[in-house]
Amino acid sequence: MGTIAERIDSIVAARTTSLSKINAVAVTVQEIFDGVKNFDSLKEKIANDAAYQRLFDKPEILERIQSISTTEFHRTFQNYQAALSHLKERFSRKELHISFIGRAGQGKSLVMQNISGLSGNVIPSSEGSDCTGTKSIITNDVSAVTTKARIEFFSQAEMIAIVNKYLANIFDGNAYEVGSIADIKNLPIDEMNARLEFKQARKIELMAQLKKYVLHIGEFETNLGTTIEVAEDDIKKYVAQYGNNQEYFTYLGVKLANIICKFPQADAGKIVLVDTIGIGATSLGTEEKMLDTVENDSDAIVFMFRPDGLRPRLSNDEIEIIDEVSARISLEYAKEMFFLILNRVSSGKGENAKFIPALRKEIESRNNFPVAKVLEVDCIDPQAVRDNLLTPILQQLANRIGDVDALLIRRLNEQGEKLFGEYRAIADALDKILVGAANEDIKRKFAKDIKKAYDVQILGSLLKLSHRYKEIREKPCEQWEEAYEPSLRYIFQAVPTKETITDFLTYGSKNQFDALAHGMDLMRIRIINRFMELDTALEALVRESKIEILQNLTDDDKGRLGKIFPLDKLSPDEWIDGFIVKTDCDKKYPLLANALMSLKKFTINVQGFLIYEIRRNLDAIDFRLQKGIAEFFADINDTDAVAEEIVEMLRDYAEEIHTGIRQTLRNLHSVPNKAIFAAVRDFYDRAAFAVDNETVTDQWRYLYEAWISVIWADEYKAHFTRQDKANEWNDVIRRFKAHGKKEFFTVR
Repeated sequence: MGTIAERIDSIVAARTTSLSKINAVAVTVQEIFDGVKNFDSLKEKIANDAAYQRLFDKPEILERIQSISTTEFHRTFQNYQAALSHLKERFSRKELHISFIGRAGQGKSLVMQNISGLSGNVIPSSEGSDCTGTKSIITNDVSAVTTKARIEFFSQAEMIAIVNKYLANIFDGNAYEVGSIADIKNLPIDEMNARLEFKQARKIELMAQLKKYVLHIGEFETNLGTTIEVAEDDIKKYVAQYGNNQEYFTYLGVKLANIICKFPQADAGKIVLVDTIGIGATSLGTEEKMLDTVENDSDAIVFMFRPDGLRPRLSNDEIEIIDEVSARISLEYAKEMFFLILNRVSSGKGENAKFIPALRKEIESRNNFPVAKVLEVDCIDPQAVRDNLLTPILQQLANRIGDVDALLIRRLNEQGEKLFGEYRAIADALDKILVGAANEDIKRKFAKDIKKAYDVQILGSLLKLSHRYKEIREKPCEQWEEAYEPSLRYIFQAVPTKETITDFLTYGSKNQFDALAHGMDLMRIRIINRFMELDTALEALVRESKIEILQNLTDDDKGRLGKIFPLDKLSPDEWIDGFIVKTDCDKKYPLLANALMSLKKFTINVQGFLIYEIRRNLDAIDFRLQKGIAEFFADINDTDAVAEEIVEMLRDYAEEIHTGIRQTLRNLHSVPNKAIFAAVRDFYDRAAFAVDNETVTDQWRYLYEAWISVIWADEYKAHFTRQDKANEWNDVIRRFKAHGKKEFFTVR
């Protein structure tokens, strides 16, 4: 399996492969989006340009164009793009990220110190107060000689937006608003304080935080919009709220601190620890930032909880946070990569060992609790943190992150399929724009092509196909023979072993007749189950025959109906359902729909023609149907001898059954060919001769006339007399058709 570090390397390498596939889909989906935008623009032109309106000279066509809505596609596209961006960012990372969350004072920073080997002079920690000031990450670099940090500051625009958010939350509107750093410095703090009432505790709290920005922005103003590198001794003043008996305020301007060092655990591999501001801190939006980090920046999430006398159990606040995290990353992800750490303080101030057993019992009693593991760790002990926290998490990452990544790709593909559904709906509506729009001149021009398509290419080909199956319908079906041979051989394997019979005689019944009946029962069930599995082979035969029939309808050199609804990789039943829906076949061409639905219902199965004959051959091993009683020669008290005699009897029966079923199958070996001939001939008859108020051939003609613009798209273009406008329309249609397959929307 390799070391943890090696397995993490393989995960990163696998992500690189997946990333190339994701990027390819991203390019294609962007092209698809651009195509929809082109249609939106063209739709607006058609609504306002008389030349376009003359191009589509029928009012109903203009109405159809304007009725096509792309709103749902755009909404779905935005959701898909967001998921795609998150996945691209995740798979672009060269390390695995472990994020630490929880209320202030639960031990997050202490654990990160012990994993990274860094001291409190670099990673601030404090007893129960808001010490971490900004989001920071710690990267394990095995080649690092010294510890350093890259400090990324907010831009001026981001800083202005942060302050405006405080102002809007404190004063419920735009009573105060800033547009520059100078405006922030000049905010009238005293006037603003005077407007707050005594009962507005949360606003007073936010005002105290805002005051820090106003009074101290000058300390980091020149750094806004920059990234600097700092040495180990200077890191703390950029990430902490206080230290060395003084307050720091530079953290207010820091967007991210990336601390780079070499971890003491040799097998830690390419990992990054992500620290978050304690939940419940006074900063605005702390919880939302934490959830964003969990969703977008984390491979594993570690929730820190240190029980004490005030909070001996998980409170509603903790349960809510766990539920929110689970909702963001999904329950499936949480059960693989969300870890609950119970910070056990063994002695001294804060000793809490007495609370742990009841807490664990409470957690274990919760159904479907969304965590992968509950780990009990003495977080002040570096060795305990490495052995009982880091190592189990790294092992889980190495073992399961590949499956989790596959889960995320499947979830993206589910959204891609939704997007394809919306795109397909627009494409289908575009296909129908000109359906039925052909005038009588155009219909006359295509009359010979239409008649050839259904009369020669479809009906003529189906007639030839039925003659071909007529020639072989009495002959053995080779695929069927090949499929049932393993089932025949299995009859001998269905005989129970001597150990099975011995167990029955020992623990079931000592009566040898009961044991024989038990062995027969097992054989019958096994043989029946095995022959029922032949349905899979019969289903494949049916599917192949249906595809052969439908290819006469859909292929470009046959009936060309694939131009309306491509067969591609669809099952025959999917194509029939899709074609009927797209063409309104059941309403407009009911005789054709009836022929298609009759083909869809065609099936061959074991239950229909074989199972009764199999059962007849199994009468020999149905003890309850036997007239005579078997004769035993072994001593009834000699269990081993009785079991051996029963197995020999059952083997003899297996020979008899094998011979009988083989003969039965020989008598029935042409059934699949006969059934397929009947299906082909039935479809041909319904498609050629069915009569109602109008003949079925009339309905073929009406179908082709309505869809001339799609079936003979290139030829039909010539009938657009205003070519400059027609070209733009035709280009939109061409682009939609080019991307009309589900695989363009999913990562494969």
